[in-house]
Amino acid sequence: MKSHHRLTQPNSINSYARSAIAAALLILGAALLSVAATNSGGGSKSSAPNASTDNFQKGPALDKSSVIVVLKGDPLSKNSSTKPAPGKKIDFNSTNVKSYRAQLAARRNDFKQWLHTYASNAKVTSQYDISLNAVAVQLNGTSRDTIAGAPMVQQVQYNALYHPDLSESYKIINAAGAWGAADGRSNAGRGIKIGDIDTGIDETHPFFDPSGFSYPPGFPKCDAADSSTHTANHNCEHVTAKVIVAKVFYNKANVQGLDALAVQDHGTHTAGIAAGVTGKTAVVNGVSIDDMSGIAPGAWLGNYNVFPGGVASARSEDILNAVDAAIADGMDVLNLSLGGGYHGNNDLLAIGLDNAVEANVTVAVAAGNSGPGGGTVESPGRARNIITVGASTNQHFVGQPLTYPAVVGTTVGAAVGDFDPLPTDSYNLFDTHSDGCASVSADAAGKLAIIDRGTCTFSQKVANAKQAGAIGVLIINNVAGDPSAMARTAGFDDDIPAVMIGLKEGAALRASGATTASAVATFQEFITPNADILAGFSSQGPTNVDFGLKPDLTSVGVNVLSSISCVGKDITCGGEGSWAFFSGTSMSTPHIAGSAAVLLDLSNKDWSPARIKSELVNRADLVVTDAKTGTHDVGPTAQGAGRENLSHAASGTTWLSPVSAVFGKVPAASAHSVVVTVFNPTGNAQTFTVSKLKFTPSTDPVLSAYGAGSISSGDPRISVVNSFSVPAGGSYDLTVTINPGSTGTVQGWIKLNGPGSNDLHFAYYAHVGP
Repeated sequence: MKSHHRLTQPNSINSYARSAIAAALLILGAALLSVAATNSGGGSKSSAPNASTDNFQKGPALDKSSVIVVLKGDPLSKNSSTKPAPGKKIDFNSTNVKSYRAQLAARRNDFKQWLHTYASNAKVTSQYDISLNAVAVQLNGTSRDTIAGAPMVQQVQYNALYHPDLSESYKIINAAGAWGAADGRSNAGRGIKIGDIDTGIDETHPFFDPSGFSYPPGFPKCDAADSSTHTANHNCEHVTAKVIVAKVFYNKANVQGLDALAVQDHGTHTAGIAAGVTGKTAVVNGVSIDDMSGIAPGAWLGNYNVFPGGVASARSEDILNAVDAAIADGMDVLNLSLGGGYHGNNDLLAIGLDNAVEANVTVAVAAGNSGPGGGTVESPGRARNIITVGASTNQHFVGQPLTYPAVVGTTVGAAVGDFDPLPTDSYNLFDTHSDGCASVSADAAGKLAIIDRGTCTFSQKVANAKQAGAIGVLIINNVAGDPSAMARTAGFDDDIPAVMIGLKEGAALRASGATTASAVATFQEFITPNADILAGFSSQGPTNVDFGLKPDLTSVGVNVLSSISCVGKDITCGGEGSWAFFSGTSMSTPHIAGSAAVLLDLSNKDWSPARIKSELVNRADLVVTDAKTGTHDVGPTAQGAGRENLSHAASGTTWLSPVSAVFGKVPAASAHSVVVTVFNPTGNAQTFTVSKLKFTPSTDPVLSAYGAGSISSGDPRISVVNSFSVPAGGSYDLTVTINPGSTGTVQGWIKLNGPGSNDLHFAYYAHVGP
């Protein structure tokens, strides 16, 4: 599956990151076939937004009628006499804990008395002593500054409004219109079966609540390993009326006693993105995030576990067995959030998946997490008929508030990973104006050291800061988007708090001239303006050998919140510890699988896999920007036809095959043409005007490495008609020609502007010359 690699180098564009902000790590959730990923990056995991009208923030970010008031003194979780030992819990029955809780309660009473005397309108509404020594206060007209003036108060912050997390990604892909057409969000995808070929699905998780579902005829299905009587399709285990199949595919499964039980988290996460139900609330680091659901909440799920137990690598044999079984079981959509390093023309798994499409199964496959510069689109994502999915950013992350100047100033979000978060306190700042890799000045002693991301590991930077006497580290990101949750590297003396803020936020902090900052050790969700940035890890095309154009499109694959397995964990399933933020093309792919299920539902299963692919790809939004700066365009080998727009896809009336004009490698001496067929199943003729958009890669080597460049109108290197009509119920063969004498890479998009909103576009790509 995925070798879950943490980021240990700061400029990670090739590595995996998993952002499970609850427990502190971020692992890019992408699965590998049998090839381990390179762990060369450095803390890369984050998110983001920016572009179309469907990308919006839901309501205000703060409730300014109430505040959280942090009082002086450590909470139970931090005080030396009550903090539990590693692996243990706070012992609330111990004498030390009872005594210290009484002290904290007395301090809260002192604050309440101060309120009664100096701010009588303000009322305490909640009290905290475990993760935070604090109270919540309804202001009732009292100013925040007044509350901050109390002698026992350490810091005051307005209450944050916790916006939904996966609901943020549904806004970005514009799912609401399609949900409305499907008789509501909870019913979207009803009657459609999605097979998830992954690490298994924890059917007991509330995100797969079977209430309101019933088994379709012939289900449940299971293999002998998942039957209590060891008889296939009888007395099935690990199934419900929502998760209707449980099968394991591993050639040593019988010998090792393995079944489809979801021991690993990845499959439960991807399944939740595709088809988690509505009405559940996720809890991450104490932050409650409601309005959760997958893209197709009404769909059934099939658990095809090719990574059972602790198995980290699946063979093509096992995966193909799973594909065959899924087809035989009648799955409508397959999700494969996995990838491998094979790039040859004889990719049997890619061929098998292409054949699955021929069997009328829509297949979504991850492009891989090797880009840009670490490799091209991974196997089996190079298959022509499947939908190959790259990753672009979400528009949120969960972190701790950091305010500069201290207490009352500008508040930004700081991402927390393997290092401790900053304790609730005020800090003097020392800006190193460096990457901190060689050393950190002794002037940082007793201060929060500001260090740039880049060059060396996070642990190296933090260890150097600690040696200089710093009490904490604030890393400033060096790429666009939200900050990353940082991983630690063994062998460094780096046990001081360290957090990261974004590149733009770091620039603003420096420009402000602030010399102090304050932190609150309580997490919250930050809604940001960073969506539609290409994920730095997202693999890019063209494909090796045949110069194919992949990925086909992108979807949200950074900081995606979904369910994780509860198997073997001492937690309440559905509560804290059973949800996590993951990043990777593994997360963008089930967005597409779920979207395909919604389209199948809306079309009453009338749309073919080819049409579903076209409606998603050729009606995507051409809005994705580069990972380095977030301001430059990226080309078709990075974003395909753009970031998916589900509601636009659902309204499609015409479609294309193939979805792009791919020439491959051709000589320059003569003209070369490909045909894209435009299908019009409607009862009226459709007339389209045609225009061209040329993509020119940046000449800057750094930007070029991230796939950045510019888009301009027109491209004299190619020829295509200016307009055409497609008869009712008919088709039109649109010929795209590369003109003689063209050289180098010829790439861009052709736009087809039809009547009303019936607009499509498709990418073209050729390597011309030797």
